[in-house]
Amino acid sequence: MIVAVPAVAEKPPLAVRLMFVPFRIASKRLAPRVSATLFERVWRIVDHEGPPPRAEDEQRSVVRLAAALALEGACTAIVTGLIDHAARREFARITGRWPSRPRKS
Repeated sequence: MIVAVPAVAEKPPLAVRLMFVPFRIASKRLAPRVSATLFERVWRIVDHEGPPPRAEDEQRSVVRLAAALALEGACTAIVTGLIDHAARREFARITGRWPSRPRKS
């Protein structure tokens, strides 16, 4: 379902930004949990031997550690971006305004 959203102004009014705070808090709390679960499931597909290597592990391969960290970072970035975008779309659907971030000068 595509939601028509009016054009974004330079800076949304304070009321709109304050109304978006609960959406932002919920998405920031949900994203790390979902991304960690996604990473664990994808790592089980990639490597059936055990849990992903961590920097503290002494006997792990540096290549495997780099692969695990890259995969974890990708999962985190993807999930965080998608959940943030979904929260903004839902906010826009409910209020009719897109909650944009102030532009950096």
